[in-house]
This record gives sequence, C-alpha cells and structure tokens, in this order.
Amino acid sequence: MEWNNLKEEFELGCIEPIDWMNNQYSKIRSGRVSLSILDNVKVEAYGELMNLNQVANMQIVDARQIMVKPYDNSQIKDIALGISKANIGVNPQVNADNIRLIFPPLSEENRKENVKKAKEILEETKERIRDVRRHVQSMYKKLDSVSEDLIKYFDDELDKITKLYNSKVEEIFNKKSEELLKI
Repeated sequence: MEWNNLKEEFELGCIEPIDWMNNQYSKIRSGRVSLSILDNVKVEAYGELMNLNQVANMQIVDARQIMVKPYDNSQIKDIALGISKANIGVNPQVNADNIRLIFPPLSEENRKENVKKAKEILEETKERIRDVRRHVQSMYKKLDSVSEDLIKYFDDELDKITKLYNSKVEEIFNKKSEELLKI
C-alpha cells in the first residue's frame, strides 16, 4: 500500500467534517442575518410539511431584516406559524402579502455565546478528523506485509497531514469568531 492512496483516503474523509463545520457556522448569526438561518423552518402546506424555500421567496432587506413572500398568499399564516415554531429568535411580522423578520442587534453577551457555539463546532470537527485518522491508520495496520519502519513512516505522515487539517479548521474558526465579535 502506498502513502498516496492513504493520503487520498484521509483527504476524502476530511471533506465531510469540514463541509459540516462550514454548514454549522453559516447557521450562527453574526452582525448580518443570513438566509441559512431559515434552513430548518418547516411549513404545513398542502397537507404536508415542506421547507420554507419551497413555499416562499426569501430576501435579505438589510443587515437585520429578512422578507418572506409566499408564492401563495393563502399560506401566509401557516408560514408565520412555521417560523414561530422554528424558534429562530424572532417573531414574524405578518403584512398583507409578506412576512418581515426583524432581528434584534446582538449584545456582547450574545456574541460571546455564539463564539462558544463556534468553538464547540470546532471541537466536534476535530473529533471527526481524528475519526478519519483512526480509520486510515487501521487500514495500514491491518495489513500483514507492512514492516514496522513503513508503519512508522505512515504514522509520521498521517500526523503531519492531520496537523495540517487541524490548522485549516482552526483558521476557519478564527475567521468566524472574528466575524462574530465584530460590531
């Protein structure tokens, strides 16, 4: 077994944890609202639960406001109810043909709490990378024809690439925490 195959296996395994981290970070509110905060909103429409983006158009109006415009105005109350149930930290303001979501400005305490959430996501991502590392490590340790020198070489190379990926996710965390603390 060659190191390049193991390295490729490790890199492919690390795609999922990093994507997961970025996805989780997009849901943490910083100074500006993001439409991703509405990703988990479900609406009872036409007899079934549907994602909000399937029943309405969403648009960012300014840094703290989102406008939701239903495709079918008869669904406006169901959409408002779905947003309320999602518990995203805002009460929907229902107008005749749209719903406005006005988010309060984040306090210093909220910002610090969001950085804590981001840190927890970082730690979970590092754990997932360690799981990938253990998987790759078990692949070459199971082989019979691998010498101890080769195992030592693989371990050293795996340590190097794991540190590289850990520093990569630390960098993502640092950018996110800086964004979260910025007023």
